[in-house]
Amino acid sequence: MSTSNDQPAVVPLQTIELPAKLEALSQTNALLASMLTGPYEKILFKTQLIVEELLTNICSYAYDGKNGSAKFACGVVNFDGQQAVMIQLTDHGLPYDPFANAKEPDLEASIEERAVGGLGIHLIKEIASHYAYMRVDNCNQTQIILNVGTN
Repeated sequence: MSTSNDQPAVVPLQTIELPAKLEALSQTNALLASMLTGPYEKILFKTQLIVEELLTNICSYAYDGKNGSAKFACGVVNFDGQQAVMIQLTDHGLPYDPFANAKEPDLEASIEERAVGGLGIHLIKEIASHYAYMRVDNCNQTQIILNVGTN
C-alpha cells in the first residue's frame, strides 16, 4: 500500500469504545495489529506499548474504582509532512494529565531503589514524535503521534 511518491498510504482513523478494564488491551492490540501492517509493522510493538501504558493508567486511576469506559482511536495521518501513526484515548474520568503529573524516573538508581511509577510515561515521551493531553468537554484526551520514518 503506497502512494505515487513512495509514501505509505494514509489509514483512516478507526475508533472503538472499550470498558476501562485491562482485558480491553486484547481489543486494542488486535485493532493495531490489523491496521499496522506493511510499512507500519515496524512500529507495531512501540504503538502497543504506548497504548498499554495509557489504557492501564485509565483503568487504574480515571474512575476511582468505579466502572467506566474509554474511547480508543488509531489511524495513519500526515504529520509535519511525514506519515505518522496517531493514537488517541479519551475517557470521562477524573481530570489527569499524565505528562504533567508523572514523576521523572531516576534512571541512574538500581531497580530496588527506584520509586514506583513514571517509567511508562517516560518511555512514551522518548518514543513519541508528539504527545499532548487536553481536557475537552469533561473528558481526558491523550494524543500520541509516532512518525513512521523515524521510529
